[in-house]
Amino acid sequence: MSETRVAARYARSIFDLAVEQNILEQVENDAKTFLAYCHASRKFDLMLKSPIIHKHTKWTVLNKLFADKFQKTTIAFMKIVLRKNRELVLKVIFEQFIELYQETKGIVTATVYTAMPVSDAVIKEIDAFLTKQTKKKVELSTSISPELVGGFVLRYEDKLIDASVSTQLKNLRHQLTNSN
Repeated sequence: MSETRVAARYARSIFDLAVEQNILEQVENDAKTFLAYCHASRKFDLMLKSPIIHKHTKWTVLNKLFADKFQKTTIAFMKIVLRKNRELVLKVIFEQFIELYQETKGIVTATVYTAMPVSDAVIKEIDAFLTKQTKKKVELSTSISPELVGGFVLRYEDKLIDASVSTQLKNLRHQLTNSN
């Protein structure tokens, strides 16, 4: 079975359990914290994926890191995932859990890439535009990409709005070279 299908099944099971126990927001926070650890520490991510490190050692690390921070349900779930030798997909499970959470709560995540930092007024404008377009609550993040030269690139759901100067220059170059 493919990694994503396995992760989807596990994500759905922890999601349904969290809903049943009325701890959905807390488990979502646990998932975000876990993913933050994975992104912040390459060693942590590699430890989970390593076939050399025994699952008992992995469990000891997870338990020490998260036992006092996470819901008991989340801890028990991670223990089951390790016992079933699925720790390779634990990160993907939590990513898919967050997607389920956002879908259920009507939340869309978006990222705006700009060449330079933008003002709060511009962020609010983009947020209002996306809220109107999607009719969902928007979680907007920003990222600085100097290679854009100017303008912005907005990515949300499966859409991409590219209003960057670099793309406009690339298109102009393409038109000039193909017009001859």
